[in-house]
Amino acid sequence: MHQTLESGQGDERAVERLRAVLRAAVKLARAEQQHDPDALLFVGVFGLDTSKGAPPSIDLCSAIEGLMSTDGQQNGHHLLIQLANHRGRSHITKYIQTKLKEHEARIIHNYLMRNPQMVEKFANAIPSSFSAIAGINAAETVGDFAESFGFSFISETIDNTTENSEAMVMARKILTDWLNEFQKFRPRKIESVISLLEQIDGRMLSDSRSRTVDGQSTLLDSLRHHMYGSTPMRHSLQKAIEVFGTCSTQQQVLVLVSDGHSTDGDPLPLARELRDKNVTVATIFLTDRTAVAQKSLYNEHMADWDKGQRTLFDMATRVQGSAHPIPVMASMGWSIPSSGECGLYTTVCSTDALEEFCSLLLSARFGSADVFLDILGKVDLDSYVNSEHVRTCMNPSDQGDERVCYAHAVAAVTHMALLRIVDREGGCPSIQTIRERILEKFPANGRGQPTAKVMEQVVEWYRPLRFRAVDEDGSRQAVLRRRPVLTTFRLSKSGWDTFARHFHRDAETPMPIRVLTSAAMQPHRQGKDGGGHAVVMTRCDPQSLSFLNSWGSQWGNNGSFSIENAQALELETHDEDTIPARFYDIYWLESDLTPAERAAYYRRVDNAVQAHAQQHPSVFSLEAT
Repeated sequence: MHQTLESGQGDERAVERLRAVLRAAVKLARAEQQHDPDALLFVGVFGLDTSKGAPPSIDLCSAIEGLMSTDGQQNGHHLLIQLANHRGRSHITKYIQTKLKEHEARIIHNYLMRNPQMVEKFANAIPSSFSAIAGINAAETVGDFAESFGFSFISETIDNTTENSEAMVMARKILTDWLNEFQKFRPRKIESVISLLEQIDGRMLSDSRSRTVDGQSTLLDSLRHHMYGSTPMRHSLQKAIEVFGTCSTQQQVLVLVSDGHSTDGDPLPLARELRDKNVTVATIFLTDRTAVAQKSLYNEHMADWDKGQRTLFDMATRVQGSAHPIPVMASMGWSIPSSGECGLYTTVCSTDALEEFCSLLLSARFGSADVFLDILGKVDLDSYVNSEHVRTCMNPSDQGDERVCYAHAVAAVTHMALLRIVDREGGCPSIQTIRERILEKFPANGRGQPTAKVMEQVVEWYRPLRFRAVDEDGSRQAVLRRRPVLTTFRLSKSGWDTFARHFHRDAETPMPIRVLTSAAMQPHRQGKDGGGHAVVMTRCDPQSLSFLNSWGSQWGNNGSFSIENAQALELETHDEDTIPARFYDIYWLESDLTPAERAAYYRRVDNAVQAHAQQHPSVFSLEAT
């Protein structure tokens, strides 16, 4: 962590990076505050230098509270010197300034003010005078006088006397005891956490700007001096488990920012324990290497990851790629895996990426659909799944003259895509209206119609739609961004029989019906063409692709079905040509919208955020950086 946060670029960069972590914590707190103003939050810091007597971890807010309790406008040296003067020990001014760093003097003063019974003991432990050494009462004059004539041993004698004095021994113990007071992670009301974090962030910014040549240290130094020791991840996770165990809140989230190199054993068992207790675990790997810090989410280890990155990824909770806010992150330029699942882990270098990830992290409850993006929730699926035209056709080869699945599927994806346009000029026609127009232009003929050709005509009818052929990976990416995907495939006669039997449902069929595997369909890849079909792809995960069919809600999984991958829907003809499943991404570009449609979209976003802020806090409601 030392190299990550302080990468040899000067103190100002170190200050800015630690400020970024604190700002990210504030973003998390604010996002949670919008969801639940009564929520509790704790901020633990681990990795302190235990060789100097510091504990392995502390509660950051408690430490900030302790630092801020003194007069924040005064220098720590001045505060302690005032205390010494009040006790008649003005002669030790130089040694307070030279033997104690400013933040140490501040901490000692703070400790003495909170433990008044120690003030007299500390004052009495200060050496009364150094006149016996050089015959001069003022210690500062002795040192300067002696050194000017080369008698440095006199200054060294004075230094050793002070260094070994009871007061200095006590001072060092105070510094250790001060941090050890804050070992217990303490959940606080969200408002209190925000206030404390904002105070130290403001002070750090102010102090870094006003740092002068007199050596005055910043409030950051008070914390940073004790940082960058070991990385006791197990210790910190155990403390987090204890905190979560005392809380009865339904939603519990742990955000871990680290380099992942645990120094006290394997943290994975404790991370699993947290997840088993329904605590969402998000991990962030900080790096100073911009080349490896991309705005990406992952579903598996990358080849160039080190042990720390792999550890953090394995600790993170897995979520569906369709769960908010993952699609929002995709729209903001984040790369998301096509598998349809990802870990709540990312690698960041820039402060912007760190804040963006943290801002989005608590803007939703994972597993719930976002009100702005769940287009399927706005569609009357009954009009598609239970179509009177095709719901009795359990097998395309049995459709006879009613092979119109092309019209139905194209109408469905067109309707879904148009619904994504807020207040579209001309309105959004129903699935039935679009289907009837398609059938008028491309009537049923017993053989079906070329779906791509039908789609070409439809995008001319309904501005501003576009479509493009994509592969399986492209179809996954489209679905994860909540765009409808038209899918066509052909099977052999025996392939259709196997498909129909697998998804047939009666009163004794266990639900949900299992995924149809490529292995199950492999024996039926070859053979006479049994006909084609068109459906709508709606979901994906690492193990499957899922589609809406039009054969009625009593078929399959309430009208839908899932396959292992696209290979399960391939046909290999006698001349060994393969007819693959084909995917068409239906989309539109913002530049194709009219000015009125763009304005309506932004108005809808603003209004929806305000109306649903309590149930669905989103990235749009957060303050800009």
